Formats: sequence, structure tokens, C-alpha cells
Amino acid sequence: MTLREATPDERSSWDDLVWGNPGGPELYQLDSYAQIKAPVWRARHLVHEHDGRPAVHALYLYRAVPPFGELWYCPMGPRVADADHARACFEDLRATGIGTPFAVVLEPSVPAEGPQDREQLIASVPGMREHPDLQQGQHTVLVDLRPDEEEILASFRQRARRHIRKTDEAVVEHRTDEEAFATMWTLYAETMERAGVERRSQDYHQGIWRRYVDAGQGHFVLARPREGGDVEAGAFVIHRGELGYYKDGGSLRTRDSNGLQYRVQWEAMRWCKQHGASTYDMYGAPPSWAAEDESHKLHPLVQFKTAFGPITDQVGTMQLVLKPRVFRVWDRVGMPVYRRLTARANPLFY
Repeated sequence: MTLREATPDERSSWDDLVWGNPGGPELYQLDSYAQIKAPVWRARHLVHEHDGRPAVHALYLYRAVPPFGELWYCPMGPRVADADHARACFEDLRATGIGTPFAVVLEPSVPAEGPQDREQLIASVPGMREHPDLQQGQHTVLVDLRPDEEEILASFRQRARRHIRKTDEAVVEHRTDEEAFATMWTLYAETMERAGVERRSQDYHQGIWRRYVDAGQGHFVLARPREGGDVEAGAFVIHRGELGYYKDGGSLRTRDSNGLQYRVQWEAMRWCKQHGASTYDMYGAPPSWAAEDESHKLHPLVQFKTAFGPITDQVGTMQLVLKPRVFRVWDRVGMPVYRRLTARANPLFY
């Protein structure tokens, strides 16, 4: 078992290496995400190597939190295909001589059929603890874009097909202009406020959108209910290679906008398919086993997203404690203090 820093050659082709990980590609493991989280979080590009298994190229973010040391975070990673490979990566972290981590927050890409899979993985790793999920993509809806459009449409639930047919007069625009940034923020902010969901600042979200737009990987899909109408629904979509992602969305609550988000998603899928994507990630849902739990923060999205397909689950976020004494003080005192100090800039800390 080996955990090492990526070589200069690996760093120069990092995104392509991440795209080939055994657990599949992931946006939050790319250099672009590290740049989004800088300068608060710094990046370490590390490689897990194990005999008989493909290498795992893992982006670890870390921040110094004096006097405790370094807190590490592997967003939506490491990208492994099964629990045994995940455990091997966790052991690498226990033996690492890189940096001074006292704890590592992990989001391994291990499939889960129920909460027992998460519980079993945590119980099987010394020092592993529960942690609330940080990224919504742990549980998501994946739409297969490989069939023809009629077959894809037929795979949706009746609710989605009905709304798509009902909005056939809608005018849908694929845009990256400055006005589109402002329009999308209005739709997104109003939707998040209506749902009571905590969000980061306008600068943060628009900064993310701009980074992907500038990289040629992101654009806005905006919809008007009819020719000459106002934009009343929209989404920010990211596309890289064989994957399309629904990153953010929003709509007004008006009579005309009813069902318009279904049209937005369908046109986003069609665009991604036409540009080479074979999978469309709806990005973010409750766990499939909690889909009926009305107290779950993502429950309002269930009816909408599952109209396009079933929920796919991973084991979720967990935390590996490497220095128990340091961690106890951090957990009881340090983390609450740091949260208060950074709340204005980032209410979510991570």
C-alpha cells in the first residue's frame, strides 16, 4: 500500500486521470473544484496505489486549524469501486507521512443499497465516525442518455412526460452571457429561499458558474413559457466528456412556470446527449430509503427528480480520526469556535 504525492506529469494531466478512476469520474475531484475552494482550502493531489488494483488519483483539500493541525477533506472521494478498496485507501491515510492531519472527512464512491452498508463500512474501520453528508451528490438520479430520445422520454414517469408535453410552446435558450448570470441567480435565490434551504453568497455561486463557463464546460438553460414571455425557470448545467450534470436550478412560482422545470431538464439532457454525454446526473436527492421522509432537507426535490428515474445511492460522508485526543478537543471546542469565526464568509464551513 502506498499513498504518495502526484508527480509533475500526473499533475499536468490530473483531470484526465481523475476521469479514469476505478470508481468513475467526479467533478469535485477536478482541479477546478480545488480552485473554487481556494484559498481557504489548499489542495493535495495524492495517489493511492495497491497491488492488483488500479491507482486512485484523489484530490484532498486541507486547511490549517491551529493549534490542532490540519483538517483534510476528500470531496466525493476517493473514487473507488467497492468497500474493500475504500478500506485500503483509509489505511493509507493512517500511515501517511504527508502533512499533519488529525482527521480526514471522506466521501468514498462505494455503492449502497441501504443504511446498513454505510454502518458496516464505518464499523469495519478503526477510528471511523459518522459525519453528516456534505455533498448532495451522494444520492442522486442518473439518466441513461444512450438510447434514442423517444426511449429516454418513455423511461420517465408519467408526471415528467405530461409536463414536458404541456410546455411544448416554451422557448428554451442555452446561454453564457452576463445577463444569464443575473437571471439565474434571481431564479436560484428565490427557489432556495422558498424552500428554506441554507445557501452560500451570490459571489460564491456566480464564481462557480463563471469558472465552468470560462472552461467551456458550463452553461445556463433558461426557459420562457412562450415567445415574448419572461424567463421563469432555469438550470446551470455542466458537461465534460460522457457526463452531464445538473448543478443548480430555480423557477418562479407562477401559473405559467408550472411544469417548466421539467422542460428545462429535458432540453438540458437533449443538449448533453447531442454533445456526447451518455449519462446525465440530476445531482442531489435524499437517500432512496428516506425518500418518504418529509423531514429530510432534500425531500422537496423527490417528486421532481424521481420523475426522471430512481435514486442511486453511495455510502455517504464519514470522518476518519487519526489523532483521537486532538480530535476530541477539536470536536468539543475547536470546531464550534471556527464555525463562529467563519460563519459570515461561509455558513457551511466546508
